[in-house]
Amino acid sequence: MIPSVEEMIEKYVAAWNGKSLAEFKTAFAECWAADATYTDPNYENITGVDGIAELANGSLEKIPVRTFNVLKSPDYHHNVGRYTWNVVLPEETKEGFDYFEFNEQNQITRLVSFFGPLK
Repeated sequence: MIPSVEEMIEKYVAAWNGKSLAEFKTAFAECWAADATYTDPNYENITGVDGIAELANGSLEKIPVRTFNVLKSPDYHHNVGRYTWNVVLPEETKEGFDYFEFNEQNQITRLVSFFGPLK
């Protein structure tokens, strides 16, 4: 079990910085529930550790030099929360925020990602 929500989010974001499918699977397995779902403006119905690991690996194949970071620690209550993050790319840095739900083991059960500032 991950001891805190803050550590869960740090592990999740750090997992995106992996360098292989096997590395992604190992890292996400710590912070991602087996049946967790991921949604962002470009994807729907990404489910489970294999699904999120394959998505991250596809991202790495498209942009091999990128680094994800937590910008602000999570704000959370009642097993739901939000936090801000960025990704440093060769030509720019993009920001976003995620809404997440988590279980009693401090594993993400649902994550919805948003890119850029509110309109």
